[in-house]
Amino acid sequence: MNSVLVVVEDDHDMHTLITITLRVDSRLQLQGHAATAEEAIEAARQLQPNLVILDHFIDGPIMGLDAAPLIKQAAPSAQILLFTSHDLRVEARRESAVNEYLRKHDIQQLLPTVRRMLGLDKQPVPV
Repeated sequence: MNSVLVVVEDDHDMHTLITITLRVDSRLQLQGHAATAEEAIEAARQLQPNLVILDHFIDGPIMGLDAAPLIKQAAPSAQILLFTSHDLRVEARRESAVNEYLRKHDIQQLLPTVRRMLGLDKQPVPV
């Protein structure tokens, strides 16, 4: 079974890096991309993703942490990974809509974190 992901990232280069990083696992389908909270909420509502990878500093007036509960409301079964360059560990723990937190400088942990969050880490990747 494939898992649907939405990436909320306003930096084109970082979005490309996330895509390349996750593309190696054919069970992960990057179905949506958003650069603002409004786009993220709409993508979550339409796609009902399994996981949203959410940057904090995104375009528009609403930041990622503030958007997290709105995204969760639009897609209640979605897990949210706050993936940001700033140290927001404490803030991420306080926000109940955020399931996991990862700093961008730890991008090598992105794929293992996504797999673990989706329960895919114990299943072999289909060839």
